[in-house]
Amino acid sequence: MTFLGLLSAAGWVLGLIFAIFSLACGLYVVSEWVEEYPRLTRQVIHVSVWTVDVVHVLAAFDGLSVWRLAVSAAANHIYALNLARFPLVDLGSATFVGSCLLAVSNHFLFFFYFMSHLRFPFDQVCAFMFFGVWLVPLALFVSLTPVDASLPSAQAATGDRSKNRQNIFKMVFSRFGRSEERRLPQSLHAE
Repeated sequence: MTFLGLLSAAGWVLGLIFAIFSLACGLYVVSEWVEEYPRLTRQVIHVSVWTVDVVHVLAAFDGLSVWRLAVSAAANHIYALNLARFPLVDLGSATFVGSCLLAVSNHFLFFFYFMSHLRFPFDQVCAFMFFGVWLVPLALFVSLTPVDASLPSAQAATGDRSKNRQNIFKMVFSRFGRSEERRLPQSLHAE
C-alpha cells in the first residue's frame, strides 16, 4: 500500500469519526429543543405520523408491498399512543414496550423485503427507511425523558427541587462532563 492509500484510509476514518460526533452533537441540540418546547414537539411528532402515512400511500404506487406498508402505518399509529402523556413516557408500559418491539420488527420487515427485491436503488431504499420506517421512532426516542427525574414526587423525596427534567442525551453528555472534571488535577479546580 502506498502513502496516498494510507492517507486516504486515515481520511476515511477521521471522516467517519467526525460524522458520528456531528450526529451526536445534532441529537444533543435537538434533544435540548425537545426539552424546551414539549408541546410543539408533541405536535410535530403527531404531524409526522400522518406525514409517514402519506409516504406509505405514495410508496405503494412505486410498487412496495401494500400489506407491509399497512403494517408499518399501523405501527406508526401505535407509536403515537405514547403521546397521550407526553413528555412523560412510562418506560415499563405495554404501549412503550410494544412500540419498541414494533420498531425493530418494522425495520426488519422492510430490510428483508428490500434484500429480496434488489430493483430499488440504494438511495431510494435509504430514503424510504428513514422517512417511512425510522422517522417517528427516532423522534420519540430523542424526546424521551427519564420519568423518575421528571416526577415531582421524585424531587420531593430527594429534597432537590432545583433538579430539572433531563432528556436521555443530556444525561449522557452531562455524565461525560462530570467524568472529565474528576480527571482534572486539583490545582485547576482551585483557579
